[in-house]
Amino acid sequence: MGVGTDNLGLTNHRIFEILRDGLGSINTKTQNIIDCKGDVLYLWNPVEQNVLILNIKNVKEQNAGGTKYQTLLPSDPPSFAVEALRVNETGTQLALSGPRGAAVLELPRRWGPAGAFFGGKDVVPCRCRTLDERFFVCNPYVGVMRTRWHPGSETDSTLVVLTSENTLRVYETLGGAVSLQRVWALGPTPHGSLSSAPRVPFLVGLGDTAVDFDFTPAELVPLTPQEERAEGSIAGSNSTAIQWPMLVLHGNGDVSKVVGSLKDDSACVVQGPLSMYPPAEDNYGADACSLLVLATVPPVVVIASCDGTLYHCALLPAGDDERGRKSWSQFDSRFSSQSPTVALYVLECVELELGLTLDDEVNSLTCPIHLHRHPVTNDRYLCSHDAGVHSVALPLIPYLEHFVNTDDAFTLLETPSTSLASVAEYVVCTRTSTTETPAPVLGLAFSQNPTVVVVMLLGSGEVLSLPLPTVILPELSSGSNQYQPPPGIEFTSPLKQILKEPFDTRIKNVLKRNSTQPILKLSSGGNPTPRETLELVARTTKTFREEYLLKHKQVREEIERRVRILKALKEHQVREVQALEAEKATLQQTAEKLAEKYEDAKDKQEELSKRAEQVLRIMVQKQPVVSTAEKKLAKDLEEIKERLEQFKKGLAQVQAKQNYHKEQVNEWQAQQRKRDVYLNQTRASTIRSTLVKVTEEIAELVRCVHSVKEDLKM
Repeated sequence: MGVGTDNLGLTNHRIFEILRDGLGSINTKTQNIIDCKGDVLYLWNPVEQNVLILNIKNVKEQNAGGTKYQTLLPSDPPSFAVEALRVNETGTQLALSGPRGAAVLELPRRWGPAGAFFGGKDVVPCRCRTLDERFFVCNPYVGVMRTRWHPGSETDSTLVVLTSENTLRVYETLGGAVSLQRVWALGPTPHGSLSSAPRVPFLVGLGDTAVDFDFTPAELVPLTPQEERAEGSIAGSNSTAIQWPMLVLHGNGDVSKVVGSLKDDSACVVQGPLSMYPPAEDNYGADACSLLVLATVPPVVVIASCDGTLYHCALLPAGDDERGRKSWSQFDSRFSSQSPTVALYVLECVELELGLTLDDEVNSLTCPIHLHRHPVTNDRYLCSHDAGVHSVALPLIPYLEHFVNTDDAFTLLETPSTSLASVAEYVVCTRTSTTETPAPVLGLAFSQNPTVVVVMLLGSGEVLSLPLPTVILPELSSGSNQYQPPPGIEFTSPLKQILKEPFDTRIKNVLKRNSTQPILKLSSGGNPTPRETLELVARTTKTFREEYLLKHKQVREEIERRVRILKALKEHQVREVQALEAEKATLQQTAEKLAEKYEDAKDKQEELSKRAEQVLRIMVQKQPVVSTAEKKLAKDLEEIKERLEQFKKGLAQVQAKQNYHKEQVNEWQAQQRKRDVYLNQTRASTIRSTLVKVTEEIAELVRCVHSVKEDLKM
């Protein structure tokens, strides 16, 4: 095995060598006996009837160091042939199913440095319980079509099994024993047969039985009266519950919607068959085999038929005419009746190439197609079948989600473009159109350590671990990271005027391939003839030449043409820049001259403004009419003059009193010189206080006089 097809190095691991030795006991049809959850790979060993597990987080180091794998030994191995293995989301239980029954294996706990099961023990016994073993033994013509874990289970322990008698059987696997909780009838039970051997019921032969189902995204619905009593809610309190509807695919291509509750014992509601628009005469195929619901907004339903045709449908609310149409279950008292509330709108049809066609032959290979959900993104899924593996990408989904979630009025006026066709890539091919030896795909799982890698187990025993094909990147929208010109101004690049289409879009369109060359892993027992080998080599060479080399040559020519255009534009822009530089120098000189003239004009303007203000002041002064301000000023001057006269009179009186007091003091002093009069302490203090008071009054009068003089500027 080349390194390019086994990135994880799983081929030489001991676990696959053991599995490779027992592939002879496996039926020659496509199965899915491997699964990966987290960093653990689960494989069913059909020879020893056990489950092999391998931690692929550091599988290359494990191979170098010789770390052993682990074996989960069921306590009661299933007696039927296991064709599907499915681990629940929490990694606590594992469902094993085949055409003749189903079983649940309880996974042990993990602990230790490497997170191994049961501390890293080589062989770990596990409890295995078969679902309704007696029922399937007593009804040999009832088979298991599909098993899925119910996403609405609180303990992740509810398993839903679709049987060939048009029923969905719901099992609760938590606890010591498996219990059948509900049996939901999807339609009439097949009775009678077309012949004695083999006995095929009429409905099965006509394609009226269910062949697959899947869960749609959760919905919020009002609680029923039984659920309100179970939850203890008050009636009429607008209580809601989460509901997980299912879409059921019938062999004739009809799709029904099934609504059932896990909390009450009420019958399920079967709506359908759902209408598909636009209508088709063949009802979009009559040999449907698989169904997948992508958790997008709106949900996208993938319907696969055995001839390699895939239908991508949008699950949308039905119109008024659909809501009035009654379901088949209305006419049977055992089932609840309700008009269909949704309808399927076919977006596109994709045809897969089942095996490489040689020498222009018509590919007539038909086989069941198994659809696998991508673990990370919803715009991609994988298909496994007897001729290999296909990868399908839906670039329309991001545009649909943007259209549904946007609130922009202009965006709502534009319908999303449905011209974005899906891209189907043939990843691995295991047979050609002339090969008679079957080479099915026995398992397909996804690993996310560190990137998304798909692990495929082929019927020949080879193991492929490949990174997923090229991801379709969405187109860049005009978001906030792009420069937006001001309103009313448009900037158009000269290159965009020449090239109307963006360059990256042009390159993508050129590199878009009409067909891909898959990895050839043909069965070793086929022994192709030399002619077939030559045709295969010629077809491969032609594909590489037309779809790879020629397109790369066209891309090279486009890049060279783009380089020539850019060079011519660069030379033109260099000349324009030089001319602009010269014009810039001229403008700078002109700007300097204008700046000098501006300064001169500014100085002259200021001089003229001062002269104008002086003339205006003189004119106002020369006016014969007295203004209001002048009148007010004159009035204030008159008041000041009157107050000044009053102050003068008061000052004269103060001066007269001062002279009088001086004369009195002089006389008193003369008398005191003549006689020595004795003053006691009381009289002395009285005289001193009187003199101090008189001195303060005189000082106050002097200050008033000075203040008046300053006001009058005297």
